[in-house]
Amino acid sequence: MEHKGRRLFIVRHAERVDFTFGDWISFCFDKSGNYKRTNLNMPESVPHRIGGPRDFFKDCPLTKIGLYQATLTGEAMKKSGVVFSHVYCSPSLRCIETCTAILKASGNYHTLINVEPGLFEWLAWYHDGMPKWMTLQELKSYGFNICMDYKPVITVDELQGKLEPSEQYYMRSLCTTETILKRTGAAGKTILLVGHAATLDTCTRQLVGNPPRNGQELQSLVYHIPYCSVAMAEEEDGKWKLAEPPFPSLMHSNNARFDWTCLLS
Repeated sequence: MEHKGRRLFIVRHAERVDFTFGDWISFCFDKSGNYKRTNLNMPESVPHRIGGPRDFFKDCPLTKIGLYQATLTGEAMKKSGVVFSHVYCSPSLRCIETCTAILKASGNYHTLINVEPGLFEWLAWYHDGMPKWMTLQELKSYGFNICMDYKPVITVDELQGKLEPSEQYYMRSLCTTETILKRTGAAGKTILLVGHAATLDTCTRQLVGNPPRNGQELQSLVYHIPYCSVAMAEEEDGKWKLAEPPFPSLMHSNNARFDWTCLLS
């Protein structure tokens, strides 16, 4: 049965290269900045960055498995008849790639991606400096289907140099979500937000009437939100509630790096 009210899907990005391979930049780029894949789970190519390979330090791409995770998620959405009216995404490259793969697999690729800095993760994790994100023009030139005239709820400059308690992070996320809902109105039938692990909670918790979590509670929660987790909120009679997504969740086992020289011993 088709849901008559508005729906909000929030998705965590897929598997990221740095959490999988550690200091991948030092052994994947030569002195001239040329990229070489050293593992089959690494991307075959990566975007050119103005600042060179170091711009990937806090803004890494997805692994090949990550792209597949996002594709599986998009395929599940398509089978469930999910069609997005509006799409918003954190400026992180891993989120842009996740969003793109989901849209391609779900049949929603024609829907433009609105890059929204307000969806970026908790700034407390970036006390030593913010990432250097790709510009809209760079993203567009690399082939991402970016909306070039979108006016973000919260700008990149507004995120710089902020000491952000968890309660403030929740308020930023709520402001971003409510503004998106207000801007889209009745036309925002089914909205997709692609962000980070905490995004699933910070963009819905106050929306459905619950208070913000404290920092310790938030850090504990994110360990229970794996790659490509999906949260869904539904609106009924002007009120929002969390509901089970219309497709299964994604799980797979870990697969360690194989060193063939172990066979020589």
